[in-house]
Amino acid sequence: MQSPSLRTPNMISNQFFKYVQLLHEKYTRKPEYNLFSVLRSESDEVRLHSRFLADLLNPNGSHSHHDTFLKLFLKRLKESLQVELTQEVTVDTEYKNIDILIRSGKTAIVIENKIYASDQDKQLSNYYQKMKDEGYKNIKLIYLTRTGYEPSDQSTKELPDKVKEKDLTLVSYEHDIYDWVTRCTEIAARDAPLREACIQYLDVISKITNKIESQDHMDKLKALLLTDNNMARLPDLFSAYNEILTDLQLDIWNKIAEGMKREFGELCDNSVTIQDFPRDLVRNYVENKRSSKYHNINVKLDGYKKTYILVEQDHYIYFGIHCKNGSTSQEYKDIAKKTKNFINSYRWSSMPIAIHAEPQINFKNLTPENLSYLAIEANRQSYADFIVNMLKEITVTLKQQS
Repeated sequence: MQSPSLRTPNMISNQFFKYVQLLHEKYTRKPEYNLFSVLRSESDEVRLHSRFLADLLNPNGSHSHHDTFLKLFLKRLKESLQVELTQEVTVDTEYKNIDILIRSGKTAIVIENKIYASDQDKQLSNYYQKMKDEGYKNIKLIYLTRTGYEPSDQSTKELPDKVKEKDLTLVSYEHDIYDWVTRCTEIAARDAPLREACIQYLDVISKITNKIESQDHMDKLKALLLTDNNMARLPDLFSAYNEILTDLQLDIWNKIAEGMKREFGELCDNSVTIQDFPRDLVRNYVENKRSSKYHNINVKLDGYKKTYILVEQDHYIYFGIHCKNGSTSQEYKDIAKKTKNFINSYRWSSMPIAIHAEPQINFKNLTPENLSYLAIEANRQSYADFIVNMLKEITVTLKQQS
């Protein structure tokens, strides 16, 4: 007989969520060693995902299964892609900045791999034109994302409407890539190294898509939602969830803003917290609206021209010094030299020093652990304090070496 704690609740209540938690604990596998996660960030589009996928797709890849995996991939997308590769196939990564490029005869398949990075201006349009300029007649565009969403208008604004309708295919890691690699794993059953690599890669996909792997787990959740009209209340829960995420992220921005004003003075006019409707801006980001943009808080850096103390969000939150005149300016070179000994720091085109906030949280793909952390006010304060204190160390270092 089923224990009372596991009986399906009759309404959405605390017991409903307790039941969901029990299912999660029962079916979620404990973290296992994963070589992909050890060697690369799970969101590394180029050096992890594109390279691994390209090798599987390549008939001359190290898997030694010739074109078997490529044919499986094309078969899965047959209805939308409508292409057959009858001549010799080449597969490249980062050819003219294209993540994965498959070529055969007069056919070119461009795969744009987007996990968390934003679209660049005319990105898909430019890739299409590059292939057209090289003489390819049959050009297919695959836009690969975690859940299969559409590219931005910014990326496709110069693509002909006919190309958007017939030659652009949306592909998801959550379903398309996961199911395809699962089939590859079955084929590689007798090849232990390849089989294990595919299994570990499937685990990476599950993490970046928050995918439920157990069918029993999924079946029980579906049954729970279909009980007593529970599913009809889900839109309310989704709305409340987005509102909570907005509350938490806005609170972090306010805490960062308070610390920066206290330590460095007045915020610049484009800082998110002093806009007319900061909550709306944060909500747009949470809801992934096309009009949304990354947020920042910045303060003019004393003693420098066109140089700012900056905190910015690009899925992750990072901070440091921003030089508007770029990496060729004397100020950039001066700051880079003075801050070269900061550990875990980066140097980008307009930032002589940049550091990721700790813990590193991807606000576009919040894990259960992230959500538990952010729900505690003291953790949000600690997160903001880390940023402000590190910025203070940077500015003190710049003053001491003046």
